Amino acid sequence: MVDAKKIAMIAIAAVGVVLVLALTCPDEESFNRWAERSLVKDSDSGLEKTKGKALATQARWTADYTDRVLWATVEAHQGGTRHRYLGVLGTWFSLGGE
Repeated sequence: MVDAKKIAMIAIAAVGVVLVLALTCPDEESFNRWAERSLVKDSDSGLEKTKGKALATQARWTADYTDRVLWATVEAHQGGTRHRYLGVLGTWFSLGGE
């Protein structure tokens, strides 16, 4: 038989995880700040800096932000390339481009 205390602890932990994810889900403005900061690196070559600046600028205008309550997704388009990003726990991750 399953112990009631174990069930209660698991339920509390699950609610805690959901609450943390919901409270730290990044918003669209945080994506714009992240894109400007992370897509343009000081160590990049001139061409890479230009490309990064173009994506950061264009992502602001062509990004499709979707808030999924516990996480967020962004699809940004640069020319014919689609870039996908995942935002979770207040952080953005690149999922690559197509």
